[in-house]
Amino acid sequence: MKALITLTSSESKRLIAKGVTALPTVQNAKEKHTIIVAGGTTNAFVAEELLGLKIEDKTGYTMGIVTKGELGISLSTQKTSPYVIVNGQALAVSWKEHLPKLKSGDIFIKGGSAIDHTGLAAVMVSDSMGGTIGAAQGILYARGIELIVPIGLEKMVPDVRVAVEFMTKSPLDVAFGHKVGLIPMLGATVITELTALEVLYDVEARCIAAGGVDGSEGSVTIAIEGLDEEVQRAIRDIRSFKGEPPVRVL
Repeated sequence: MKALITLTSSESKRLIAKGVTALPTVQNAKEKHTIIVAGGTTNAFVAEELLGLKIEDKTGYTMGIVTKGELGISLSTQKTSPYVIVNGQALAVSWKEHLPKLKSGDIFIKGGSAIDHTGLAAVMVSDSMGGTIGAAQGILYARGIELIVPIGLEKMVPDVRVAVEFMTKSPLDVAFGHKVGLIPMLGATVITELTALEVLYDVEARCIAAGGVDGSEGSVTIAIEGLDEEVQRAIRDIRSFKGEPPVRVL
C-alpha cells in the first residue's frame, strides 16, 4: 500500500519528536541514563513527548529564532529552561552544570538550522563562543556521547559543507537581524520526518514535494509504502495530530 501525507511545519515537529522518543538508544537513556534536551522549538516537542507534559509557548524553549523575516532572539515571556532528564525524571538543574557529568549511554539532543541530502546537519549560532553546540560538542565527541538532531525537511539546503566553508571565509558585514555563524554537527544521529516514519512504522518514506501557502508554508509532502496494516497505522496516528497549532509567540 502506498499513501501520500502532507505535514505542516508543526505537524512535522510532532512526528519527529515521536520518532526521537521511539529510538532504542533514547528509550534506554530515558530508563537508565541521562538525556539533555537542549533549546529549540522542535526540541520543545521532543521534551513534551519524553515527559508527557505541555509547553504552551514553544518559542520560549529556544534562544535563537527566525521570525518576521529575520534572524533574532526569542522574546517570549514564557521561558522554559532546557530539560535534564535522569532515569526518566526531569531534574531542576542547569544543563550547562550537568554537561560535564555526561558519560557513555547518555544522550544530548540539539535542534538544527540546516540539513543536506547527505544527512549532514548544521546549526546557526550568534553567540561568540558558539552557543549551545559550541559548549557541548567537545565533550560529546571526547566521551562518545550520542548527539541527536531532530530537524524538519523544510530546512533542507543544497550542501551544508559548502555553506559552512563559505561562512567561515570572512566575517559578516550586514544581516537582516542578528549576525550568525554556522556550525556543522558531524556524526550526529539526524532525525527527519522520513527517519521518524521508518522508526515508528515498517514503511519506506520519501519526500516528493515541499512548500505551501496560507499557513502551510514549510510543509512537506511524503510518500510512504509498506504493508497495508502498517501504512494504515501510520495514517491513523498522523490524523491524531493533524491540526497541530503553529509555533507562535504567545
